[in-house]
Formats: sequence, C-alpha cells, structure tokens
Amino acid sequence: MSFSNVGLVWSPLTFAEYLRGKKPPLWATSVTIHHTAAPSLAQRPDGFTAQHIRNIQSYYQQKLGWTKGPHFFTDEDQIWGMTPPTTQGIHAKSFNNASIGIEVLGNYDSEDPNSGRGKLCWETTAIATKILLDWLGVSANSRTVLFHRDDPKTTKTCPGTKVTKEAFIALVNGSHIDPEVLSVGPIETGVAPTEMVELVPYLASRLSKTYSHISSSITKEGKQFVALGKWIEGAYYDKVKKATMAPKSELDEVFPVFLPY
Repeated sequence: MSFSNVGLVWSPLTFAEYLRGKKPPLWATSVTIHHTAAPSLAQRPDGFTAQHIRNIQSYYQQKLGWTKGPHFFTDEDQIWGMTPPTTQGIHAKSFNNASIGIEVLGNYDSEDPNSGRGKLCWETTAIATKILLDWLGVSANSRTVLFHRDDPKTTKTCPGTKVTKEAFIALVNGSHIDPEVLSVGPIETGVAPTEMVELVPYLASRLSKTYSHISSSITKEGKQFVALGKWIEGAYYDKVKKATMAPKSELDEVFPVFLPY
C-alpha cells in the first residue's frame, strides 16, 4: 500500500484536484525537499518515465528493505507518485513523521537550478509544494518548507548547494495555478513490475562481451553502480546471490543491443 502511487503522474494543473478529494493527514505539517542527485539532469535528458519510478521503488524495496519511500518525484513538467501523501513516508530521518517528501530530478551541487531544465524542475516543485501546503492549511515559511540538509541526522547537502531556501520559499509563494483550467485526476501509466536480472551475465549475453570484460568495468560512485561507463539506476549488490542486480528495463534502455564497446 505504501508504494501504491507508483504508476500515477500529474501535471501541476491536475495535482490540486487530486489532493482536493483527500483529507489532509493530521501528522503532516511541512514539506521536505530533496534532489535525486543520481539520476542527474544529464542522466535523464527527457525527464522521468513511469518505469524509472518503478526502478527506484525496486531499489528501495530490494536493496534498502524499505516498505515505503518519498511521496513525490518532480521533473520539468510533471509530478510523479510513489507513497500516498496520507501515509508517512521515508525520505529524511528526523522529518519522516511530520513531513511530505518531494525528490527533484537533478544534482544541484553541480547542475544549475536557475536556468534551463533545472529552472523548470524547480518551478514544477515550487507549484507542487504550494499546492501541498495549501492542502495542509499552512503557509510557506522556514518551518513548513524544509530541506533535507536541515535534518540534524544527516551531513548531506541535499537538495544541493546551489539551491537556497530563501529563494525557494519565494518561488513557492509566487506560484499559482488557475482553477478555471483544472482537469480531474492523475494519469494511470500502467507500468509493469520491475524484473531484476544479474547485471554481468545479462549484459554479456546482450552485448556479446565476456564476463571478465564487464565485471572489470563495474564501479561504484557513492551508492550508485556504473557499468561500461554507464550509470545504472536501481542496481545493487545482492549478498545472497553474490551478484550485482539491476532492472532489466534499465539495462535495455541504457545498453541497446550490439552497442560497440
């Protein structure tokens, strides 16, 4: 149930209508903002797809053992569901019990939040935050708009050193939607559950490469796996199988058949 919003996506115009039919939870008094970091904007040049969100869910469940996750993910023009906003999620240790979590596509320690796609992602996030705060019946200020780095239990810079809270709160307060053009409800994307495969043998068969060639190319950047120079969303090491696992859909997207290496 706590991942039951995976497969739902809203435009900013339909998001308010979705929330309008739900009773605000008594536990929620704020919104916490994160950035995905990985994937970055460069790694998702066309924004999220429904399968990307499913891959992230699979990583949370199978690698981290989570039964729920952040509530929403945002990109240039859409708001993607994961955990329903009426259910407490997992996104920041100190804030999980009182805050709705949003993950913004991009790495804003290095990518620009004030121009291009980064600016659009933060504009979408500001509108989503404004709608959520209005739904909760609170105004945007430093107590109701939290950044992950505000959590005393983390040393992360999330949602990025290039983003200031003052600027984001001002963006939230300047956001608005026209109720006259609201349409009803989220879009059901109907994505299939993620199939996990062993990364090395799957790529070996797909690309006609040796196990040793692929194995020697696998590295980790923080918690993220890179194979043959490509970042693999949702990959993790399975201690029982003693193998690196990855979503088949992600490998099929990142590595077209017979890609030369």
